[in-house]
Amino acid sequence: MRLVDKVAHGLAHWNAWWARQPATWRTCTTSRLALLALVLQFANGCTSVPHDEEFRATTAILPAAAPGVAADGRARFRDIFCTLSEDRGVSSARRGNACEKLLWRLADEPSLQTAGYLPSLDPALQFFVVGGAFSDCFGAASIAFRDAIERLAGDGYQVADLTISSRSGAEHNARMIAEGLATAPDGPIVLLGYSKGAVDILHFLAGYPEMASRVVAVISVAGPIMGSEVAEYGDWAYDNLLSDMFAGRCDPGDGGVLDSLLPQVRRDWLESHPLPDTVRFYTLLAFAGREHIARALLPSWEILASSDSRNDGQLTIEEGTWPGSTLLGYANADHWGVAIDIEKELNFLADRPEDTGYPRGPLFEAALRYVSEDLRNRGFPQAAQESAL
Repeated sequence: MRLVDKVAHGLAHWNAWWARQPATWRTCTTSRLALLALVLQFANGCTSVPHDEEFRATTAILPAAAPGVAADGRARFRDIFCTLSEDRGVSSARRGNACEKLLWRLADEPSLQTAGYLPSLDPALQFFVVGGAFSDCFGAASIAFRDAIERLAGDGYQVADLTISSRSGAEHNARMIAEGLATAPDGPIVLLGYSKGAVDILHFLAGYPEMASRVVAVISVAGPIMGSEVAEYGDWAYDNLLSDMFAGRCDPGDGGVLDSLLPQVRRDWLESHPLPDTVRFYTLLAFAGREHIARALLPSWEILASSDSRNDGQLTIEEGTWPGSTLLGYANADHWGVAIDIEKELNFLADRPEDTGYPRGPLFEAALRYVSEDLRNRGFPQAAQESAL
């Protein structure tokens, strides 16, 4: 039986049972999410997981790049991230030796040729963060990198998040991004998209070329650039089981939140919408073993692991690799842990067997500093002086 058929069979079985349950239980958000986890577990079996050393023995999926374009930024990004983690006093059981337990070092990661300084955040750049699906449904805890945004903005940097309709499709949110940037001060813009937010940014670049001409760089963090297999069954589950669970929590939008993440939709869209060659693109992904996967993400992690164990519970690294981008690295985290502290809202569903927390702030800031330095090295924009280590 095909994966989609297995999931549909499981959902039909549980949906009939669900309808017989008390109304008070059926309207509980946590209960509905817990049911979905049960459904997905019902549809899939247990998958063996490589040990960390087996993960590290694998090689990266490097984005296809034009000749002369450096597509592998892992060594320098690691240097920046580990330095920031040390400076921020990150103390974690996963800290290990020089961030080895926080950022995967795969077999083909190059050695760092030069270092010796921590690149500054360019004050000329305006950084805007676009959140993912359901990012306004669980309070501040579902806002991507919210603590880091507040801290950097408090330090005087131009860092903010953009409002989107988190249950709407990519075209709708592209328009909202354009509306949000319409009031931004003059100057170069860097967009960071977490999860579906990266797809929304793609549609903004293609649909609003005049406004997009101000964008100098885009960072995708766990973005399903090539779509996600999870969306193929999640779309049905959302329409038939979960669509009303968010009532009173967030606006329903146009209901197309998952439609634009279907793999065939993404491939067709990318083939017919060339992206501007004036924008630099960067990819930061995540994957983890079972011990770092949230309870609610474990069933989908199992499903994806049957084809690629290097996944974050929502997408594989192949699905998230952005053609022509610079690869920053692979965080040892699940899809939620890499960007949001949703465990503050959904503690049970976000619980992980080994949950020492992930330093999202240093990860976010490292991405911004890397991009500042890379743009500066390419002659734009004019940068501030570097700060010595």
